[in-house]
Amino acid sequence: MGIAVDDLTEAIGIYHGALGGQLWRRGRSETEDMEYALLEVGGTEFELIHSTEYESPVAKFLAKRGPGVHHLAFEVEDLDAEIDRLRVAGCEIVGDVRTGVHGSRVAFVHPKSMGGVLTELVETRS
Repeated sequence: MGIAVDDLTEAIGIYHGALGGQLWRRGRSETEDMEYALLEVGGTEFELIHSTEYESPVAKFLAKRGPGVHHLAFEVEDLDAEIDRLRVAGCEIVGDVRTGVHGSRVAFVHPKSMGGVLTELVETRS
């Protein structure tokens, strides 16, 4: 689950203190204008994201909606096949396939195709 935040350090403290989340990596995306923190809470991974540029997609999300759930992510074995399947089903893919924070290939499905939820597809590593 990706959560957009105004202050990454503060958000890490909240998820650690309130939910006992364990921070296992903090970094800056090489392909996106954002900083991130990955936390594990009860077997679920949370990706806290914060924009480093005013015109980035995360910054626009925060300006329009404020902090909160940004996207849901699902692992897929074959990203290209899943994209093809979703396009045939009428779904709109946002942008190009890119490298995500885990170093794996990712793609996003437009919220209008997924009931209002931005959806990330993350290719599992072999």
